[in-house]
Amino acid sequence: MNIGTKEIIRESPIRRVGNLSTEAAMVGVRKDVEVSFPSRRGEARVNEQKVCAYSLCESLNGERVTIEQGEVYCINRSEHGILVLMGGRPRTQQLLELHVAETRWEYSLSLYEVQWTKLLPVESHGDLFLVGCRLVFGASRYWAF
Repeated sequence: MNIGTKEIIRESPIRRVGNLSTEAAMVGVRKDVEVSFPSRRGEARVNEQKVCAYSLCESLNGERVTIEQGEVYCINRSEHGILVLMGGRPRTQQLLELHVAETRWEYSLSLYEVQWTKLLPVESHGDLFLVGCRLVFGASRYWAF
């Protein structure tokens, strides 16, 4: 009997936001965010525009299962939350594992819970999604070579 972590990985190039031209994708996003969600800002956020690797995680029968991997575009983050732009819509309360490049070789791993999503049509890229997340665990730092 095999007890432990079971991983199911699905990666779709369609859902990889890292392939976006960031200037094209971000046109109008900041204004849309500021107008649509002004009351959700419970703490100061820092602009942090960068591409991050992600895994969407789900637990089935108490085991960790990774169901999707790819890249998201981080818009900003605070001490307890993050706002990202994704190519697919995660479900509310789904766990999002983010790997953020802090330096050339150093990364941080954080686990977030999806709080809300909002459809954001981008003419040159189709439907993208703004995703607001709450920090569950992080940030653990690691080195990648």
